[in-house]
Amino acid sequence: MVFLGGCFPTEDLEALKKKTYVLKEGSEYRIKIHFKVNNEIVSGLKYVQHTYRTSVKVDKATFMVGSYGPRQEEYEFMTPLEEAPKGMMARGTYHNKSFFTDDDKHNHLTWEWNLAIKKEWTE
Repeated sequence: MVFLGGCFPTEDLEALKKKTYVLKEGSEYRIKIHFKVNNEIVSGLKYVQHTYRTSVKVDKATFMVGSYGPRQEEYEFMTPLEEAPKGMMARGTYHNKSFFTDDDKHNHLTWEWNLAIKKEWTE
């Protein structure tokens, strides 16, 4: 869960940075983010994700989220369906830096997390 507009996320961002999500190679996945907008309208909100492997940037994805006004209820954003890479060369741990930014290039929130692509779920 992410809060925009002057509030902090409910999850500890340092704990999230240390956590590794496991994904089986070739599986389809989506990222779902719950967020709340406080105080002001957020125009042209984008979700940007930089993916690194051994400190080398291997991917950059940008998703247009939209414009949102403040409200008590959470909004939900889900990325389009994607397929995890497959093959021996794709397996390993990836470090991700995610951002919520807007049309004015204002960075609302940045967080980091890890993803491990493995041959099987149980590894």
